[in-house]
Amino acid sequence: MAGFYTACLDSNAWPDILRRLCSSVRADACAVTVHDLATGVARLDRSIGIDERFAASYSEQFGKLNPWLQAPEQLPPPGVVTTGQALCDDSDVLASRYYSEWARPQDLFHHLFGILDTEGSVVSALMIARSQEKGAFWDDDIALINRLLPHLRQGLRAGSALRRAQELGRVQAHALELLPIGVAVVSTIGRVLFANRLAREIVSNETVFYSGNNGLGLKLPSGRVLLRDYLVPPLLSTENEAISEVQATSVPREGGRRPLSLLAIAADSDPMTRDFDDPAAIVFIGDPERPSEVDPKRLIRLYGLSRAEARVAVQLAKGQRLEQVAETLGLTYETVRKHLKQIFSKTFTDRQAELVRTLSLGPSGLRL
Repeated sequence: MAGFYTACLDSNAWPDILRRLCSSVRADACAVTVHDLATGVARLDRSIGIDERFAASYSEQFGKLNPWLQAPEQLPPPGVVTTGQALCDDSDVLASRYYSEWARPQDLFHHLFGILDTEGSVVSALMIARSQEKGAFWDDDIALINRLLPHLRQGLRAGSALRRAQELGRVQAHALELLPIGVAVVSTIGRVLFANRLAREIVSNETVFYSGNNGLGLKLPSGRVLLRDYLVPPLLSTENEAISEVQATSVPREGGRRPLSLLAIAADSDPMTRDFDDPAAIVFIGDPERPSEVDPKRLIRLYGLSRAEARVAVQLAKGQRLEQVAETLGLTYETVRKHLKQIFSKTFTDRQAELVRTLSLGPSGLRL
C-alpha cells in the first residue's frame, strides 16, 4: 500500500508498483486511464504490459471506442471496483473494433475497472486486464483490488496536488520573469532563493552588488554590508509584529547615474515556523536608468496603432521628448506631434506622462 504513495510522488516507481499489482491478480496489463466521456478524449496516464505503440493509439483513437466506458450511467461511483462483464456483454466486446484492433492483438479480454475519481464528464479509473485463456477475474481478485483502491486514490490525489503546486510555481516564476522590475526572494539568512531575469541582470551588471556565502550584499560608500543587515532585518525577524513592515532605500551609484531603488516586504509565511532557507522577504529592485522595452508590434495589436505611430510610442516610452523622437526617427517635429495626437486617441490618454505610464506599466511593458 505504501508503494502507491511512493509512486504518486515519484513517477519512476510506477512500473514496479503496477507490475506487482498485475501479479497479485494474475493480470497481463494494468493502467491508470483518464476519459472525458463527453468529448471522447482519453489517455493512459500510467501503464504496464501495454506496448508503447498501443498506448499511443489508445490516446489517439481507441480510448474513445472502449466498449466498457460507453455508458456513463452504468459506471460505479468512485472507490468501487467492477468487472468488464458488468459493464458490457462479452458479445458486444468481441464485435467491437476496439477489441479486434487494440485488445485482441495484445491478448487482453477480461477486465476489472476501479473508479478512482470523477469530475464532471471526466472519469479516471484503474484498468486491469488479462487474456481470455486465464478466465474471468475471481471474487477474491475483486475483493483485493477493492481493498487497495482507496490507498491508490489517496496517493493519486496527493501526487496530483503536488504536481499542480509545482506547475503553478513554474507558471508564477515565469510570470515574474516578464515583469519590468527586478524581483528577488531571499531567505531568513539573506540568501537569494529566486531572482527574475531583470533582477539577475541588475545584480550581475551593477558593481554596487556582490554575492557571497552569506547572501547578497551592497557596496556602499561606507563599506560593504549584507542585504540582510542593511535592508531587511525587521522582515527576517521571528517577531510577529514585524511581518507587515516594508523597508525601502536608495542605493547610490557612481558616474552620476541615478540611484537604484530597493523595496522589501515580508513573505507571507509564519516567521515562528520559518526555517533558515525558507522564503522570508521579497525584494523589488528598480533601475531608473534602464529604458523601457516596449515592442512596437505589441502596441499595434493592443491599441491599433499604425507602424509609424508605434515607432513614435516606443521612443516616448523610453522617456524621450518630442524633439528627441523626431531626431531619433528622422522625422519632423510636426509629424511627431501628429502621430502623438493619434496615439493619445487610440490609447485613451491625453497627456504624455499618462501615455508613458500606460505603455510602461501595461501589458506592452512586459519583457516577453
